[in-house]
Amino acid sequence: MKYIIALSLLFTALPTYAINDFKCTVKEVYELKKSGSLTPGPGFVTPDIGSTFTVNRQSGQITAKKITNTMSGVMPKVYVANPKENSYTAITIYKPNYTVDLLQINEYVKAPKKPFIYKGAFGEVVTGLCSIQ
Repeated sequence: MKYIIALSLLFTALPTYAINDFKCTVKEVYELKKSGSLTPGPGFVTPDIGSTFTVNRQSGQITAKKITNTMSGVMPKVYVANPKENSYTAITIYKPNYTVDLLQINEYVKAPKKPFIYKGAFGEVVTGLCSIQ
């Protein structure tokens, strides 16, 4: 009986976490060129325009086919001060070279869809809109 209760609590708790996740749609993709300019178009590892991904609000982990912020099993660190005034930020630092993934969602924007910017460790820049699931 204890196991049945524990399992039922687990299954009722799981959807609660998913409700707060972000569902994001890619609007633009840029590659950082050697000249220092951003050029529209795919880089080394970039999602397609119009594709979607999910951001786990608690862990900051991005789940998608062609975009990730957890290479080699390194997890991001989430920084959220006051979502009504600041951005949701998840930063992943990959050692030993200290390359960085940065995801910023402007949660303070008073609209259902919040703009985001993602800067990947390989210099790619992705922008678009996120909504809270």
